[in-house]
Amino acid sequence: MLSEKTKQWIDERTGYKNFFHAIFLLNFPTKRRSRWQFIWGGALVLMMLVEIITGALMMTVYSPSEASAWGSVHYMETQVDLGWFVRGLHHYTAHMMIVAIIIHIFLVIISAGYRKPKEFIYWTSLLIGGVIIGLTITGNALPWDQKGYWSYQIETGIAGTMPVIGSTLRSLVVGGSEFGNLTLTRLYTIHVMALPVIAIMLFVFHMALIRRERLRTAKVKEANDDPNVDFELDEDDPVKDEITQPYWPYQTTRTLVLTLILVGIVILQIVAYPALKNKHLDVGIGDWQADLPASEIKLEAPADSAIPYVARPEWFVRFLFELRHMVPKELEVLVTAVLPGVILAILVLVPFYEKVFGEQWGQRLAIVVYVGGLLIISGISWYGIQAERSAPDYELNRSQELAYAARASWLASKNGVPPEGPASLLRNDPKSMGPIIFARHCGICHTWNGHDGTGHNIMEMKDGKKVIATPRASDLAGFATTKWLTEFLLDPRSTKFFGHLATVKGGDAILNGDMSDWADSYVGPEGILTKEDVEAVAALVAREAKRRDYVKPSQEVIQRGISVFSGVDFKDKAGKVVEFYGYCAQCHAMKAGDPNEEGGGAAPDFNGYGSEKWLIDFIRKPGAEHFYGEKNIMPSFEESKISEHDIKLLVKWMRGEWQRPTEEK
Repeated sequence: MLSEKTKQWIDERTGYKNFFHAIFLLNFPTKRRSRWQFIWGGALVLMMLVEIITGALMMTVYSPSEASAWGSVHYMETQVDLGWFVRGLHHYTAHMMIVAIIIHIFLVIISAGYRKPKEFIYWTSLLIGGVIIGLTITGNALPWDQKGYWSYQIETGIAGTMPVIGSTLRSLVVGGSEFGNLTLTRLYTIHVMALPVIAIMLFVFHMALIRRERLRTAKVKEANDDPNVDFELDEDDPVKDEITQPYWPYQTTRTLVLTLILVGIVILQIVAYPALKNKHLDVGIGDWQADLPASEIKLEAPADSAIPYVARPEWFVRFLFELRHMVPKELEVLVTAVLPGVILAILVLVPFYEKVFGEQWGQRLAIVVYVGGLLIISGISWYGIQAERSAPDYELNRSQELAYAARASWLASKNGVPPEGPASLLRNDPKSMGPIIFARHCGICHTWNGHDGTGHNIMEMKDGKKVIATPRASDLAGFATTKWLTEFLLDPRSTKFFGHLATVKGGDAILNGDMSDWADSYVGPEGILTKEDVEAVAALVAREAKRRDYVKPSQEVIQRGISVFSGVDFKDKAGKVVEFYGYCAQCHAMKAGDPNEEGGGAAPDFNGYGSEKWLIDFIRKPGAEHFYGEKNIMPSFEESKISEHDIKLLVKWMRGEWQRPTEEK
């Protein structure tokens, strides 16, 4: 610590004491009693300092571009020492400031802090509140994750509906008509330059007005106390009964206590909220198993319109979002532009209520309007959140979003963020994109565990109503596995396989074709094949796929499968070698099944059945001679329908091939 002599030496040359006294009101000349109700404004100033300091620290890591924004925040969260804490402090303090400004304005109203000559003190409080909300909105989108990206879409969409200036305003904050690099650059500039400068100017102006008001009060008080001055306060003047207390340490101490309490709540949020926020969810519904626990997910998935995400605005603008859905499209502007304007006008005009209704009723009206407005806004927001959470697909959708977020975070930690940007983490990931591609191209006819691959039912219009569609082709979950093939061989007419083909043109020929006849003749209690025979030949065929989940059977089982496939040395249920006329090689070709001859005929070639190449070739051209030939009813998916990149992702996902947190031994 510096000695008094040193401090004096510095102060003579810099005047720093007066500077700090002016900033922190340490030598405030007023002689008013300290009060708890006056602490929120000071707490806002201190929290703004927290924002400036943590924001400056984050600027040393953050990079504002589509290719690097998400990655730099992920790096900050997972690699930088205490980076998660600094970012959490910055993020949650911003939201706490919105709560603080709401309470501060309420206390100003109930203490009549808007009365002459303090109108501008009140109005600058409103402006500070608006700037804090602007800082929070622009800051939330900077990580360029799904949450911020879609929230900003909604918020700029609301701004864009404003009459006359809407499109210009949206273009200004978006940086054009589409979201992209320029949006982030514009957002970053607004967030770290424009709005902070405006906020600081407003805070300084606000404090200067307060200082001016306190000086006036002090002069009135001093005049009242001086027996030589012929001056008396009115009986109802609040200054009359004030206890003389300097700002420091009485008021300052109370302000620091509140600030510490608020920052403490923020720290609790940082630590506890990530583990609590998704407690109401059954994370990992169906196939959507997250690669990380929900509490370890620091960011939503990178911003990408190709990845499903339900847009949700921040809590403080949620009521506008909900109101938009409650009115017809043509009345939307009333909600998005007129209503906020009316709310703002009602707040701005508070100082004039008393001129119309008198002090007592004017203040009561101001309190009722402010508190009533907050209750209505909170009620609409709460209703919207509850309605979303009670929607049938909410848990599934949120589970998917968490799975994508966990997947992107794990891939980034494992492999780093590719130079082409964080969106490519999921765009090149079979586990993430496979279900989406399946739903888009295959889910029209096929199902995956009964749904469209993403967990959603396949819907169709029937008699004017949207109903769950009847699949027209087989369920492909587990395709080419021993289990899937066994089930198929035992009952090809099952609804899981050919059962629905009767409704498709040309499908009846397949439903009641050779494969079904084969099952009727050779499988079941009356057939020559036992269940073990079917499982053995299924295991033999599944071996061709070389799937990662293939469990290699014993050599005895393989030999049994070969005898069923080729008909050579086939043994009946009694273990006696007999002639078997239902062997597979009559129709299907597969060298492994018949070492002496390739066989084959009018059915798909089983060489490499279910492998990556076989699936790609089949999807590209199912009507090829070595597949279904003239019997084919499946559409072909040429390059123009599915790109080479996407078809590989689809096939890898169908085969269960993606990078996993726990590598198999």
